Amino acid sequence: MRITLLGANHRTMPLQMREKLALSQKQLSKASSLLVHQYPHAEFIFISTCNRTEVYVAHPASLPPDVEQLRQFMADFCQVDLPGLTASTIHRENHEAVGHLFRVTSGLESMVLGEPQILGQVKQAYQNACDLKTVGPSLHKLFQQALTIGKQVRNQTGIDEGRTSVASTAVDFARQIFDRFSDKIVVGVGAGEMAKVTLRHLHELEPKKIWLVNRSVDRAKALLKQMEIGADKGGVRQFDDLGELLVLADIVISSTSAPHPVITVSMLKPLLKRRRYRPLFLLDIAVPRDIEPEVGALRNVYLYNVDDLQQVVEQTYSQREEHVAHAKEIISEKVRLCLSQIQHRDIGHLIKQLRQKLHEIGEQEIERTSHKIENADPDQLHHLMEQHTQRVINKILYLPLSQLNDGAEDTPLGFYALALRRLFHLEPEPETFAKTDEQVSSHPTNDKEQLPS
Repeated sequence: MRITLLGANHRTMPLQMREKLALSQKQLSKASSLLVHQYPHAEFIFISTCNRTEVYVAHPASLPPDVEQLRQFMADFCQVDLPGLTASTIHRENHEAVGHLFRVTSGLESMVLGEPQILGQVKQAYQNACDLKTVGPSLHKLFQQALTIGKQVRNQTGIDEGRTSVASTAVDFARQIFDRFSDKIVVGVGAGEMAKVTLRHLHELEPKKIWLVNRSVDRAKALLKQMEIGADKGGVRQFDDLGELLVLADIVISSTSAPHPVITVSMLKPLLKRRRYRPLFLLDIAVPRDIEPEVGALRNVYLYNVDDLQQVVEQTYSQREEHVAHAKEIISEKVRLCLSQIQHRDIGHLIKQLRQKLHEIGEQEIERTSHKIENADPDQLHHLMEQHTQRVINKILYLPLSQLNDGAEDTPLGFYALALRRLFHLEPEPETFAKTDEQVSSHPTNDKEQLPS
């Protein structure tokens, strides 16, 4: 069984293209269904977060899809340019694919080294794939191991201690714009996981009010309750109130799953005069982006997105090299073990199939021969048993021998020959490889011609 990864993340692909690959839950379901229909022998799991879109595939090595077919599928499904997608995606196979997933769950591939949210995101992606029935034994084993190892790395290395987070970086940016927060109004648009963390950091600065705008009122109210924000310190507002809130706001954190911007130049520009051109700090941590990039060019408007924050938080990676090295040691050993378990299970399944196939051949030939031996004399019986044995042997060898004899250019004859020798302890005939001195001298050849095929 082969494990294949195709993906893009904040290190390989710019935000403008990455947001085109960001898949909603509905899109993930559709993409998974299309792939399973097209490649019924394969298993699929998609991971789609604000910083990465990845698809993990388990499939027999001799069957599709290969990476080019996966790239073409993603280009068609997400309506992106294939050459651009090819240049910006990562492709990993087997050990490298497994290792990449283990580094993802351990927080080594995150924008923020060791960030904990990715564990929940991978767990949710795995659960979604289970619900869609696109997971088989191989990806079950892989993702269960990945989640376990992600926790183990954090427990044993301390890689998530003292981390600089996106949320804390956002607060640092806000401090560069405002010298105090007691008179400031914060507006949160959407209640995604990253928005929750960022709002909690801003809440610690004790702003005047925090207003939350979200499609689900109950979810927004639950978040404010967790943060212990009473009616005197803010509350939940409808999306229709967003324009009025932008007039009042000093800080806006936006993280929705909307496919198009929810804050545009045409919306904000007419409000600037009513705001008296007070400084407005906008943090867009959504992918696709919630705020039009052109908004950042407006007077006294300071707009930051996830890639702007990345430049700051990536500095923490080099500061904790010892933790990273320890994490990689743990992952390296677990990768070998996990892939070995997947391959052994696959071999066990193949052996079971082989036994069943040979048993069926035997049963068919027994039924055929038994009708002929009822009244046979000893000579006829001996002849019938020879025929029976020959038919069984021929049926068993038909498929493997047809592969050796098909003459196709891509047939790995050397590999098949070596496999047959090892599996059945077949020794090459001496005369095939060893010539006498007289034969060698009478038939001069170059070194290449003397090598066995």
